[in-house]
Amino acid sequence: MTSTPRAGGRLQDRIVVFFVVLLMAVQLVSFVLIRYAIDQTAQNTLREELRVGARIFQRLLQQNSQRLVESTVVLTSDFGFREAVASRDRPTIISVLTNHSARINATGVALLGLDGIVVTDTLQSANEGKPYPEPGILALAASVGRASAMRLIDGRPFQSVIVPVLAPQPIAWVSMDFLVDEVTARDLKNLSSADVSFVNVSERGIELLVTTLPASRRGDLAPQARVIVGEGLDGTRVAMGGEDYEALATLLEGGRGRGIYTILQRSVEEGLAPYKALEAALFIIAGLSLAVTLVGSIRIAQRITRPVTQLAEAAREVERGNYDVRLDGHGRDEIGALATAFEGMVRGLNERNRMRDVLGKVASSEVVTQLMEGRIELGGAEVEATVMFTDMRNFTTIAESLPPQHSLQLLNRVLTEVSEVIESHGGVVDKYLGDGAMAVFGAPITREGDAQRAVMAALEIQTRVAALGPELAKRGLPGAQLGVGMNTARMIAGTIGSPSRLNYTVLGDGVNLAARLEGLTKRYHVPIVAGSNTRASVSGFVWRELDKVRVRGKTVAERIYEPLGREGEVPAGELARLAQWHAALEAFRSRNWHRTHAYLGVLADHPGYGRIVSIYAGYLRELEARPPGDDWDAAFTLYDK
Repeated sequence: MTSTPRAGGRLQDRIVVFFVVLLMAVQLVSFVLIRYAIDQTAQNTLREELRVGARIFQRLLQQNSQRLVESTVVLTSDFGFREAVASRDRPTIISVLTNHSARINATGVALLGLDGIVVTDTLQSANEGKPYPEPGILALAASVGRASAMRLIDGRPFQSVIVPVLAPQPIAWVSMDFLVDEVTARDLKNLSSADVSFVNVSERGIELLVTTLPASRRGDLAPQARVIVGEGLDGTRVAMGGEDYEALATLLEGGRGRGIYTILQRSVEEGLAPYKALEAALFIIAGLSLAVTLVGSIRIAQRITRPVTQLAEAAREVERGNYDVRLDGHGRDEIGALATAFEGMVRGLNERNRMRDVLGKVASSEVVTQLMEGRIELGGAEVEATVMFTDMRNFTTIAESLPPQHSLQLLNRVLTEVSEVIESHGGVVDKYLGDGAMAVFGAPITREGDAQRAVMAALEIQTRVAALGPELAKRGLPGAQLGVGMNTARMIAGTIGSPSRLNYTVLGDGVNLAARLEGLTKRYHVPIVAGSNTRASVSGFVWRELDKVRVRGKTVAERIYEPLGREGEVPAGELARLAQWHAALEAFRSRNWHRTHAYLGVLADHPGYGRIVSIYAGYLRELEARPPGDDWDAAFTLYDK
């Protein structure tokens, strides 16, 4: 008897491990969910802060634009300035524009003619006498009376406003430019707590104009700027210098998709800083709860495992055959109910053993199990199953040439091999019939693919029995050959016999046909013959149709087949001969005797076809001598039972 592990110790360990693992799993899931929520909250918070910063900057730009417009209107309303503009008094114009831009802290100011030609420009004197470089802004001012927009001057971003000089009709335009430089970016950074960058998006690509990022990070921004501008209008996350950033891109005054963008960036690590303390607290709480759970689960496990250990010891006594066991101190909980049920189980074991002794008269252990579980009707039930009959060729002749003991050795060795194959494929050996056996696939237990497994078993039986040759030769025994017949049909499965001797078997015409098909293996000199139902119930095999036979007492002929092997395993030459044989059958059944002779002549000398060719040659001689009538169905009638 093998030693039994200490039940209490193992169960106790499992209970403790279960509770600890369960708690750790819950904590892990909770931590992941909380971490995800923190990450999402931080992301949403950071993006909202960036949006607020972007709105503030847009508002500042609008206010600055309004201030520039109002200041420029004051200039254009000055009578002296209008007179100077009307007379094209260049020195006066330059003096007034310079003084006025200094008062309002504008970076530059320019006077434009109604035709868009620059009269004077304090910021870009080289533009004088040339068309205004931003005709789109000028066109907008002409249509609405004034305009404000962002533009690039010498690679630097400027906010520009254009206001008409009225006298009282427009006689010229004044352009005021305000530089958006690093000072502006730093002011915005102080307001939004985010790094600020200005980029220009044009047909040539993306150009970094101004940024508050340190010099070491500016190289990281350049490759990410395109992603931020393309995806970051509502906020996006990018990696720069091994650190994640939340970034938001906002198009300033300008064209659609192109123009000057402001990019606001916040470090995700900095945004998560307030939540780090929460994570630390969660870890502390998790550690404390794990310790409490460990102590509590050990206490609970001990209270459970002590009575379970007693039950295990009682079970070992029953295993030794001692059914006189009693358990003391039954509690009122589930463990006490288990102890009571255990004692009831022990009392029922004797009755069950007596029943098993009775059912032991049934041949198959699988049948015994089904009967014990109440899943077989003793009166029989109709099932669809595949029946297999095996028979050793020429065993009577072999037995006459061998001593009885050697004959039994040969028979037992072959039947052992046959039984192992059948049972390994889910079949049941119903009975042994002298030098053969009867097996059932599909009763008492019906499984999907019973017929498929039966065909596989038949093929393996031929292989395994053939492989016994060397072993039998060493014992001085002759080699063995088996014929196998099989058929799939509806049949009656049940127990027959008397109260002192029961036998589980299957009955019906399908069983009788399987037995007769086994007999036909001798007629056609083939190892396996299967009925048409078996052929139709399986797939993945190569079949040779042998004949059409009419069983005695039946009017409908049955096509019979020989499985040659699995698809893909039969040699190409064999497949070619098989195609010729089936063509010969077709010619025979269509009464084309000449063509049938031709096919048979080709196949006669090939292995495996000599006997069947001779049979069909005999058919042809009779049919040519006595041509069949219109009711001929090309079937051979079995007169033997």
